[in-house]
Amino acid sequence: MLSLALLPALVLLANDASEGWTEVTKTDGFTVYSRVESGTTIAEMKVVGPIDAPPHDVWKTVRDYPNYAARMPYTDEGKLMGSEGGDKVLYFYSVVNAPLVDRRDYCIRIVDESVWNEGKGYLLMTWRETPKCPSPREGLVRVKATHGSWKLEPTANGTKTNATYVIYTDPGGDIPKWIVNQGNSTVVGNIFATTRKWAVKERAAASR
Repeated sequence: MLSLALLPALVLLANDASEGWTEVTKTDGFTVYSRVESGTTIAEMKVVGPIDAPPHDVWKTVRDYPNYAARMPYTDEGKLMGSEGGDKVLYFYSVVNAPLVDRRDYCIRIVDESVWNEGKGYLLMTWRETPKCPSPREGLVRVKATHGSWKLEPTANGTKTNATYVIYTDPGGDIPKWIVNQGNSTVVGNIFATTRKWAVKERAAASR
């Protein structure tokens, strides 16, 4: 007889398969998936896993843009350029130094699409490249396209989080697509692990 405890995991796997996601790796408590977007050979990446901190603590970490260069892997520079509607819409500029490619920069428009009411629902931020960006700098390659999201859902009566990180990036330039896909599969896992580390660390510090 099928254990009821396995049902949530089986439902998640079924949904991933129906949406075209293929498991790439499972490590350190989270799973990395990929799928190829229509009309391109570059894979969209997704990471799903638990974080031992409430959603709002994880939310603070993923939106801690002033400290991105100091905390997030591959980030050489990070700067908020502006906002709309308070902090519902933010504009962010970053310089990244990812493996296997030259340094690159990009600008994104980040939108808070959370549905949250008294500890229920989810926190959601989405982003996409924007032309509202400084002129390309010498020595940097402008990222051709990037879009993604962080979705944070409460578990364990709101004390923990089920996090889903999705990202698609076409880095531009003359890079073989297999190299892009290989690099992206490593990068997303490192970003997820780093986000989890800082969220848990700050939660522990706040509870002392």
